[in-house]
Amino acid sequence: MALEEKEFQRKTRSAFVWNMIDRIGSQLISATIGIALARMLGAAEYGLTGALAIFIALSQSITDSGFSAALVRKQKISEADYNTVFYYNLFISILLYIIGYLGAPTIAQFFNEPVLIPIARVLFIVFIFNALCLIQNAKMVKEIDFRKVATINVCAIVISGVIALIMATNGYGVWALVAQITIQAFIKMVMQWVWGGWRPRAIFSWQSFKELFAFSSNILLANILNVLFLNIYSAIIGRLYSSRDLGYYSQANKWSDMGVTTLYGIIQNSTYTLFSAIQDDRERLLRSYRKTMKLTAFITFPALLALALTARPFILILLGDKWETSIPMFSLLLMAGIFTVLTTLNGNYIRIEGTSSLILRLEIFKVILFIIVLALTWHLPILQLLWGLVATRAIVYLVSIVFIGRRIGYSWHQQILDIMPSCATALLMVCFAYPVQLFIDNIYLLFVVQIGICIAFYLTINRYIQNDILNELIFNIKKIGK
Repeated sequence: MALEEKEFQRKTRSAFVWNMIDRIGSQLISATIGIALARMLGAAEYGLTGALAIFIALSQSITDSGFSAALVRKQKISEADYNTVFYYNLFISILLYIIGYLGAPTIAQFFNEPVLIPIARVLFIVFIFNALCLIQNAKMVKEIDFRKVATINVCAIVISGVIALIMATNGYGVWALVAQITIQAFIKMVMQWVWGGWRPRAIFSWQSFKELFAFSSNILLANILNVLFLNIYSAIIGRLYSSRDLGYYSQANKWSDMGVTTLYGIIQNSTYTLFSAIQDDRERLLRSYRKTMKLTAFITFPALLALALTARPFILILLGDKWETSIPMFSLLLMAGIFTVLTTLNGNYIRIEGTSSLILRLEIFKVILFIIVLALTWHLPILQLLWGLVATRAIVYLVSIVFIGRRIGYSWHQQILDIMPSCATALLMVCFAYPVQLFIDNIYLLFVVQIGICIAFYLTINRYIQNDILNELIFNIKKIGK
């Protein structure tokens, strides 16, 4: 049964606000810790952990196997469902750790970095930590208990960050970064078990497994392909260039991801859970989806384009001159991130529709397109390689909206028209603020002035054209806590 409209709006507002608090709060704390660590450590240290990022992301997708999405989407969940997925996740994570442990020398040889052997064997323990709390996290999301999720994430980031800073101060180098990642995963696991309110029982049902896997199998394959698509550049740069070059890229990717994943996380967690609750009312679901797409565009375009515009003062102020090489990479990754956020929202709607096979087909297309673009750019300098990444993600987004339009009656040109006002206004904002850098040399003043101009220009124009999204956003912010 669909939620009553008033209750649905309340839950939507609460989910969006607490996801926003979680993502923004977590990223602000991570940013503060990251600034301090970046000033104490060098590009080579970040390059070493960056080389292993793709393996951690892949393990997470394989361990989860799409079951979290299947559990959140399913209307009635039994204890057999929860326990079956828990034991599957745990078994797969242990298996992956054994493979990673034994394969560490091969990974080190691929990147020509022998020190990666002990680093990988310690870092890969997060496979098991993450698996042990997947069900608790899925249950909180299912119950729209994002307040608890936010608290756990913030605590884990703070504690692991403080330990990493202490280690970096005492000269532990790359092991400070390794400790930060592993301790954060461990603390999240412990807190999920303490607060999650769920404990495994000796139950495993092949019937539950088959029922959930029928939906999650396509999600699993799609997620694996998506992880490769999003992280393969780390492996390529680490293989073709030096660990220092990979460090510059990893730092640029880390900071661009803070903006992209903040938007990505708020949208994905909130919309998937809430859209699942009204999946039987197709007209209402499509109406909510279109409104969410407009809101996403309204926030994403100005936020990421403003960061791309101010990339130079942003990086130099926060990280220092030694990270200047990361500046153009940071700008390009932010532009690519715009299409990642929009594509993510479209993917969530397809999941709710239950057509996980369509997601898989889109991911296969992404991989084919990526291979073509990579074949054309792999021998070029890193920046040209990243321009290929931007083009690939833009094309993937355009293809995704054509697929979606055919499936649900939300045509590609309707979606373009829905996001175009925000895109056009944000581009005008950048054009208006760009010339300031020709007259201001001080990076601190330049950053403040350009960001101030961007905010004032964007809000003024949207007020002038009486944008309903802005008015509704202001209304929802005022409703926090109600």
